[in-house]
Amino acid sequence: MSDPTPAPPDAPAAATPVSEFERRLEWSAISTFVFIAILLALLGMGLSSLFMKPWHPVGLGDDPDVVAAAALLAGPASATTNGLRWSAAALGGEVSDGAPGTDLTRRASAARQKFEAAHARHRRDPRPLAGIAALEMIAHDYAKAAGHYRRACEAAPRYGEGRLGAGVALALQADRTPETWQSRALRLQAIAEFAMVDSTLAEYPLATYNRALVLRDADRPADAAFWAGRYLARDGSSAWAERMRAIAGTPAR
Repeated sequence: MSDPTPAPPDAPAAATPVSEFERRLEWSAISTFVFIAILLALLGMGLSSLFMKPWHPVGLGDDPDVVAAAALLAGPASATTNGLRWSAAALGGEVSDGAPGTDLTRRASAARQKFEAAHARHRRDPRPLAGIAALEMIAHDYAKAAGHYRRACEAAPRYGEGRLGAGVALALQADRTPETWQSRALRLQAIAEFAMVDSTLAEYPLATYNRALVLRDADRPADAAFWAGRYLARDGSSAWAERMRAIAGTPAR
């Protein structure tokens, strides 16, 4: 049998797998520039997240409709919270636990229109949304309230009033949910919202208090005792502290 015909001397050598791989790795100048630009942009985003001060919205803002809504809602306010602590700038601060009066319910309907008008003008400001959510809490519409509070927190993830309100709304929704697994899931979501409240904010003690209560209701007594102890480290003498002592298992003063 004769040998295979040899390749012509001037025929190009067959590409090896390694050389083919190296050829595909060769980038054009434009591709290299784009890649470096993307890396620099990512670096800039990372550095800005480290050094930019997070936005902690407070109060209601100075929109005329918001000011008018606050005037409509001025005065004592109460809402059903099942023992949880809740604060809303639209209602003047911390709200007492109890059924809202018919007069407050009537004024809330008029105030809602003004909060909605302010939100339409200031889409990036979470505070009008929180005002709407507070009125839904008064109306016992906890699912809608939680949704509006969460939307407010999308605009400002460190929004203390928004996180606190979302947690309370979810916990109250859990109390009204008959299915055990769904109720527990809502409570765990509420706990997560309370955990997002920054320790430097005025809402933090309320969130810590609520966190202990909801952890107890979610059958996590050890975690509930821990956070009750954290609350007592800040407040050991008020009427609220007595309930935390019962959860933490510490003797009364």
